Parts: sequence; C-alpha cells; structure tokens
Amino acid sequence: MIITLDGPSGSGKSTLAKKISKIFDITHIDSGSIYRAIAYSFMINEVTEKDYQNHLKTVDIGYEKNGVTLNGKNLKNEIRTSEVSDLSSKIATEQFVRDFVDEKIREIANKKSVVVDGRDIGSTVLPNADYKFFIEADVKKRATRRRIQLKRKNPNSDINIREVQEDLIKRDERDKNREISPLRIPEKAYIIDTTNDSIKDSIQKIIKVIKEGE
Repeated sequence: MIITLDGPSGSGKSTLAKKISKIFDITHIDSGSIYRAIAYSFMINEVTEKDYQNHLKTVDIGYEKNGVTLNGKNLKNEIRTSEVSDLSSKIATEQFVRDFVDEKIREIANKKSVVVDGRDIGSTVLPNADYKFFIEADVKKRATRRRIQLKRKNPNSDINIREVQEDLIKRDERDKNREISPLRIPEKAYIIDTTNDSIKDSIQKIIKVIKEGE
C-alpha cells in the first residue's frame, strides 16, 4: 500500500504521516528530510553552488525507521534549522536534486508499504499511489505551528511570528511557481483542511477514506 500526503509547509502533513504509519504499521518517508539532509551536507562541507551536482554524487543518503541518515549518521535537529530549511527549499528547484530524491523514494516504495509526505509526491513521484491526500491550512495557523516547532527545538531562541509567516509565504510562492514539479493538488487526491481540526480529527478523516477503499 502506498499513501501520499502533499501540502505546503506547516500544514501538518508530516505529523499526520507519522501517525498513519503507526496505525497501519508501514514505513513513513518524510521527503523534506531528504532534501534537508542534502542541504545540510552542502552547508557543513561549504560546497559552492557550482559544485552541488558533483558533491551530491559523493553523498550517501539513507532512510531508516528512525529517519534520514547522511553517510550512515542519523540526522535530527541539525537539519531543522531555518538556514537548512531555506537552502533545502532552494535546491529543491534543481532537477538533479529532485531526480536524486525521487529515485530514493521510489526505491523504498518498490520494496514495502509506505506513507510519504512532501509537495509533489502524489503528483510526480508516486502518481499511482493507492491513496492520495492534499493537506492544507490557513497560513496564520501554519505560522503558529511552525513557531511552536522551532521553539521546541530551540527554547531560548527569539522567533518572531510575523517573520515565520512571511517565510512561509515566500516558500509557498517558490513551491507553487517553480518550473520543476510545482506544489499542486494531485489528481484524484482527497483534500484535508487542518486549520480548525485537531490531529485526531484529521487522522479520522484519512482513515475513513482508506478503510472505505479497502
């Protein structure tokens, strides 16, 4: 079984995907973490933009139950900074980077049941998925969620909600207007608006769709 959850940053798709993976006992793939791992590798190795493609050939990205790995090391909070987030969004516009990530996801999905979240999974990466969902939410709500997430990882940081919201708007525009695999609602996808729903409410809606399709 292949389940895809697409949507903009902060919509709640990763949280929902994790819950779904546990309920159905299948592997969760956070596609964004793979892009972040690549961006993190570029940053720590001080790779210049012109050398991105050559450096990527030397990078060993893996995906295990506890998340993404870089050259065998499991990555956690180090790939959740605003700097990594910004760079990962930018490199995601590069075809060679997308090809690398897409192939990694398909490789895993060909071997086991998965739930994958991202921005173009149901539309481009796994268009023949059994169940497709598009997760959306009001940008103000998304900014609030992202700020809480960032504060949880960096309790002493001073995070301005307005700046977080502006960053999300910029990312939305970049994701929707990029030439390669832009963010869009996949064909035959179910739309789940999480603005006023609890995680439990959204999960129940997704499970209902899957159960009715079995």
